[in-house]
Amino acid sequence: MQKQARVEPVFAARDMNEKITGWVVIDESQPDNENVVSEHDTQDEALRAAERFENDEH
Repeated sequence: MQKQARVEPVFAARDMNEKITGWVVIDESQPDNENVVSEHDTQDEALRAAERFENDEH
């Protein structure tokens, strides 16, 4: 089965202002069982991790 991941921001809501505090990589290979596979400080790190996750054969 081919792996598929997406990157989403993590927000901290305070006084109606949203601030991105980090990024997560989510395994969406099985839509009924999505889970976070890693957390990152920057979007670039998360995108690289998602690419590695999708290219990993296991």
